[in-house]
Amino acid sequence: MKRVRLSLRAALDAEIDRRKIEGLSPHSIRAMRDSADCLCRELSDGGKLDCNKVTSIHIVSWVDSMRRRGLSAATLLVRYRYLASLMRGLVSVGAIGVSPMKDLRAPRAGASIIEFPDDAAVERLLNPMRYGDVNGARDLAVIWFLAAAGLRRAELIGMRWSTDPEQCDLDLEVGRARVLGKGRRERLVPLLPGMRSVLKAYLKHRERSPHQQHTSLWLGQRGALTTSSVNTIVASRGREAGIAHLHPHALRHAWAHRMLSSGVGEGDVMVLGGWSNRAMLSRYGAYAASERAFAAVQSRLEVLEPWGRNLDGGSSAKNRRAGGGRGHPTRSTSENAQRVVSGEGSAIRPSRRRTGSVGA
Repeated sequence: MKRVRLSLRAALDAEIDRRKIEGLSPHSIRAMRDSADCLCRELSDGGKLDCNKVTSIHIVSWVDSMRRRGLSAATLLVRYRYLASLMRGLVSVGAIGVSPMKDLRAPRAGASIIEFPDDAAVERLLNPMRYGDVNGARDLAVIWFLAAAGLRRAELIGMRWSTDPEQCDLDLEVGRARVLGKGRRERLVPLLPGMRSVLKAYLKHRERSPHQQHTSLWLGQRGALTTSSVNTIVASRGREAGIAHLHPHALRHAWAHRMLSSGVGEGDVMVLGGWSNRAMLSRYGAYAASERAFAAVQSRLEVLEPWGRNLDGGSSAKNRRAGGGRGHPTRSTSENAQRVVSGEGSAIRPSRRRTGSVGA
């Protein structure tokens, strides 16, 4: 069959439209559009070139152009991967014979340590005393959900509420929630006792909303919450708790770190977090691995640095025996694992003694 000739711009637009029909997430569609627009701007004809005449030279020139403009290595890699996906799609529908990116290697993006709030900061953030205003019940439930279940923003705002169990994503009696993750893959996440308590408080608040008939679980003044609304809630509540520049995904990183550090198996964390491969989990767990390594060193200081006991009149050795080294854990890994699995004493639950109980 004779192949229909299309310009690169038209071919990429058609492929992006096809991905929309397949149900790809809006975020992925936007990222693909950014990659396609960026490549077409790089070409002197603005993308009017026949899509079959695009070569690896064009792609290399596009990558070099992004580097010269100062784009971060991570952004460059994301755009490259989305464009490669589009090119493979054009091959699959017969628009081009071979992808011009077939024999190219993706640009490298160095893995940096990702910063996220520690347990003490999350405990401050989830102090119920900070949420006494009109939107407090909702904001506390939103942030608690992000911190205790490790959801992505899109997964959070996509949750549904209804009196019909088939149309509702919350099951407070059983203690679980259904979320729709990347690739439209459904999964179940556990609702810990504290989370159930703040959810019940929010649902009472939701009943007074003029938009209570909306199918979305999370409501604002104008209807369902959006991703930008969630960003604003997390950032503003983070500032109140003394956490600068807090964003929702940082709470997902904190959740993954807490799970791995507490002894929850990687396979279980993958299922609960909605990852289909270990690549992203490894990135999320890098900081946890570093902390475990530091803890192992701290517990063996007298063997690794025996001469250190002669400093400060032997006080260093005494502190080491007492667990006074920096970063030394106060509980064993097995104890932490039992506490997380049982939902008791979790680092994300405010202390009853200091902040008052939110129910269990």
